[in-house]
Amino acid sequence: MAVRTTSQFRQTGALAASQVALIGVLVIILAGGVVVLSGIWPAEEEALPAPLDTAPEPTQAMPEPEPVAAAVPLEEPKIQEPVAEPLPRLEESDDAVRDAIGSIPLGNAGQQYLMPGNIIERSASLIYLMAQGDVPYKLLPVARPKGAFPISDDGTRVTVDPSGFARYDAMGQWLQSLDINALLAALDWLLPLFREAWSYYGEEADAFDPAVLITLDMIITTPRIDLSEARLIRKEAVWVYEDPAIEALAPLQKQVLRMGPDNADIVRTKAAEVHALWLLKMTEGA
Repeated sequence: MAVRTTSQFRQTGALAASQVALIGVLVIILAGGVVVLSGIWPAEEEALPAPLDTAPEPTQAMPEPEPVAAAVPLEEPKIQEPVAEPLPRLEESDDAVRDAIGSIPLGNAGQQYLMPGNIIERSASLIYLMAQGDVPYKLLPVARPKGAFPISDDGTRVTVDPSGFARYDAMGQWLQSLDINALLAALDWLLPLFREAWSYYGEEADAFDPAVLITLDMIITTPRIDLSEARLIRKEAVWVYEDPAIEALAPLQKQVLRMGPDNADIVRTKAAEVHALWLLKMTEGA
């Protein structure tokens, strides 16, 4: 049986510890056999061969993994906020008002109101006079009925002729058709200009909103009276109501009654709608 030499083992690569120990035992046995069989003992002690390097060959250290860069979070895309349209100057605001409510049906009366200039100034004047109970006929978009209000005289008393109420039917229908919510929403960004125009009357700009509510309250609280049942009496050249409670009403409230019960209800309902929306707007802005 052929014995593999140490060089042959070395050619196979690194040796395990058990293999090294076995080789050492074989070397001792062979050396002893030679001595015993030949009777020859070395005259001089030969230097023993250098011990085999039994330490395992150092393994190459694995390079430490390079640190992985932390993932940089992607920035969320910024949502571009809509740029608010700059507020025009009061004296140049007519086109802005027309553009803001141009898509809202206003009827012939509303279109006629928008045709002349100084829309915001005229509107502030209208509120200023109505808040005092007056009726600004020249500023209203509906023409005042021509001729005196018809009366009925049965020989015992004089009353308002109910046929005269029909003269205000067109105005009542126009008011009923208006989309108040859409109008206020479209004009909201222009309200600072309405307040600025209001200050021209020597009032505080912040007093504009309360003045609107005062005007609306006056309309809403107009008593429900059928003028066709109210007696008229002659006072100098004009007819006045015999009932002092009716005569004491503000001209604005008398005008509401003069439109007749049905049209007066339409006016009150629209005024209440505007009042609720305006009050809500003031509360949200507080």
